[in-house]
Amino acid sequence: MIALMATSTLLLSLAAAPWPAGQFRLDVIVVVAAEVPVLGTQTTTTTSISVVDVDDQGNAVARGCVVETSGPGFRSFMPPSTLRKLPPARFAFVVDGNKVEADLGEGRVGYTGEGPIPSKASDPRVIDLDGDGLPGTRMMLDVGPFGRWTLQVISRGHTVLAGTVDDKGGAGGTPKKLDSEERVLSGLPMGPPERKEAIDPARSRWSLTPVVDGDLSFCRW
Repeated sequence: MIALMATSTLLLSLAAAPWPAGQFRLDVIVVVAAEVPVLGTQTTTTTSISVVDVDDQGNAVARGCVVETSGPGFRSFMPPSTLRKLPPARFAFVVDGNKVEADLGEGRVGYTGEGPIPSKASDPRVIDLDGDGLPGTRMMLDVGPFGRWTLQVISRGHTVLAGTVDDKGGAGGTPKKLDSEERVLSGLPMGPPERKEAIDPARSRWSLTPVVDGDLSFCRW
């Protein structure tokens, strides 16, 4: 889902004051409540982290370096080989006083083109993003004692962030808009369970913080 922010180059457009040049860490945490038959309400949390490099003119490039989802009894994540293949993201931060907003735009991972997200790997819009010879994008699914699987997925999303500038050279807040879809093309030992999902904007959040001394140890490239 949020690998969805890491899809082209980032331009920071500031209305009231220039954004300081430097390197930043952008975290976007999305909480989803899903109604699953028999199991009831299950909550999952997706964390996407990007490294943002900003120049003196406010032009910046964001590179995704963590994509991970956790929930009851499972964890899924994008492996380093896939993270390294993600193209950088292009969007704009707009600052007005102490208010900040960023429209990340419509992002697609594992497919190209317009229209509804593909439902099958045979759709000509599906691409082999990470060059592993399989259509889609590789994700790892870890279900503890029940096993670990390699999935091929595609996703799309549109996120708008809104918040305030802090006194530490960063910013943060809650998403103003969250819209996402994901399809598992292959890799599951059985079909995905039927479920109705709803993003919880009240518990979802984002933050932009300066990187200190070039320390990118939080990345999983």
